[in-house]
Amino acid sequence: MTTENIPSLDDLPLFATPPQPTDLPPRHVWADTTETPARGLARVAPAATTTGAVTGAADAEFWRTVNALRQKVAELQAGSLVGQRLDRASREELGRAHIQSVVRDHSDTMLENGQPGFEPRYEARLVKALFDAMFRLGRLQALVEREDVVNIEITGHDRVLLLFADGHREWAPPIADSNADLINFLQFLASRDPDDNELSFTRSNPHLEMRLPGRVRLAADAWTTPVPRISIRLQHLQHVDMAMLRRAGEIDHVLEEFLAATVRARKSIVVSGQGQGSGKTTLLRALASALDPWESLATIETDFELYLHEEPERHHRVVPFETRLGSGEYTAGGTRAGEISASELLRGSLRHNVDRILVGEVRGAEIVAMFEAMQGGNGSMSTVHADSARDVVERLVGLTVKDSRLSETYAYRAIANSIDLIVYISVDTRPDGSRDRYVSQVIEVTRGERDNPVAITDVFVPGPDGRAVPANAPTFMDDLVRAGFDRSLFNYTQGTWGQS
Repeated sequence: MTTENIPSLDDLPLFATPPQPTDLPPRHVWADTTETPARGLARVAPAATTTGAVTGAADAEFWRTVNALRQKVAELQAGSLVGQRLDRASREELGRAHIQSVVRDHSDTMLENGQPGFEPRYEARLVKALFDAMFRLGRLQALVEREDVVNIEITGHDRVLLLFADGHREWAPPIADSNADLINFLQFLASRDPDDNELSFTRSNPHLEMRLPGRVRLAADAWTTPVPRISIRLQHLQHVDMAMLRRAGEIDHVLEEFLAATVRARKSIVVSGQGQGSGKTTLLRALASALDPWESLATIETDFELYLHEEPERHHRVVPFETRLGSGEYTAGGTRAGEISASELLRGSLRHNVDRILVGEVRGAEIVAMFEAMQGGNGSMSTVHADSARDVVERLVGLTVKDSRLSETYAYRAIANSIDLIVYISVDTRPDGSRDRYVSQVIEVTRGERDNPVAITDVFVPGPDGRAVPANAPTFMDDLVRAGFDRSLFNYTQGTWGQS
């Protein structure tokens, strides 16, 4: 960002005094107007803030104190970092020490001047607010910390929508005073990103993707959209396994045993569902829980979502890789300087003595890496968006031929030779906006004839209520039995849904 003016922290409204409720646009204060929320949207509930119970005038005073002390902390931090190259954790630990020192000194000064010092609870809130302002997302941080929120959609500075795990939606107050202020905030985030100091957010680079602390991904666009758009994806579920999905009603006992055996038998699996939030990544993580903890894994993703490397008690040997978009001008080969593709990472992963490679979500060029990982025969897993289990085949063909060097013939042959199973997740949305997720289809993929290069067998089909029930044994049933599967479970032709 050498040619852009990087905003200072003082100029960013997300770290300044938040607007009082009376300043909110009318559409955000339905409780005080005659306007009613759209279907499926809840009335605005005051978002949790770093100040806890501090509201109204006390809230305004709190943020004035934060603003006054923040600059002192920033000056101390800058002075301590001169000539040093510290990692994120070390910078944050240094910042905590400076924050506590500044807050303590300020409280002591107040006492010396005959004013009451900070109460312990107030001081704790103040320390947290200062830390969020320095190292997190300021006033937006409280929304990110809500464990029931899975996505945050920000359209312009004054439309903040929270999407919850159960499917319901809720408006939150504006997070900035103008669209320009919101862009300044994004530029500030890009400029301080510790993972890639080449990140920028400008007219010439109008798209921003970055990882935030705590399994949070941010994507933003401006200049190419009428107003700035931010999408924040949060993953709060730290651990997941097949039993958890069964208890949640997403699979039954037959599917639990069948899919776990499929993983142990080293079959390659593609998990699919319609759009974001269908539970594809969650199911893939649950499938990974069936692996031997000592199995050496490599994960290759465009954005870290599996986080198997953060579960050392479940997966002792994981090498996580993340692709890199690159920056600057495009090369003659159509890539940007510094770009690292999934295929490059896959080749590098082979040097790390890995037993199995998981390629994560496939949305484009990752398709080639997925085929290569699955053709290794060690049982890879990936996810992809599609409208049905059968639609996955055509979806993968379409992604393949986006590369002009690859043909449909290659795509169909690669699918038939690489993929063993496709598992599809359906989502039913209730009138109140909540959702019901469940596996509805499982198909086996094998080689077909000349006119039909991919043959499909329905292993599990939708039952009367749409949930998957056994239909036809896969050709590799003997492999599953050797991996511990009880073939008699296929006699439960109605499944075991609803049974403990």
